[in-house]
Amino acid sequence: MLIMVYGLPGTGKTFFARHLKEESGACHLNTDIIRAESDKKGRYDEKSKQEVYDSLFHLTEEKLKNGHNVIVDGTFHKQERRERIKDIARKTGHPVFFIEIKASDDTVKNRIRPGREVSEADFQVYLKIKEEFEEVSENNLVLWSDRENIETMIKRAREYINTSQ
Repeated sequence: MLIMVYGLPGTGKTFFARHLKEESGACHLNTDIIRAESDKKGRYDEKSKQEVYDSLFHLTEEKLKNGHNVIVDGTFHKQERRERIKDIARKTGHPVFFIEIKASDDTVKNRIRPGREVSEADFQVYLKIKEEFEEVSENNLVLWSDRENIETMIKRAREYINTSQ
């Protein structure tokens, strides 16, 4: 299966995705890690962002074709990139599940700070992406990382996946 964990910077996507990986044994692919590994840290022009997502799409398809469950983790604020994930799922014959992670602006403001482990986004980036975020048309599960503990979030994700198959 393919699980897309998406949402704005600082909402807890990667924290959640890492715990879901532990719970499920799936591969975890993260746009910030791919950016760092492909020497694109600090480069957020459209071309660089698309190259990061193209790498993510390629790795996702490769992992699925090799029999792995995959969790992709990124903002996916553009519908076009969510469509690519759906295309990969269709092409490889795997179900895809959409999990959006949210948190209040105040929570994000407190979480986002220089020196975070992976992400380079600051609060201004959060606000910019929030403004550009395209409406989600997919059937999805919304989890609030500042309202639920990680155990509850994982439990709800498991229920969503099991009832959506």
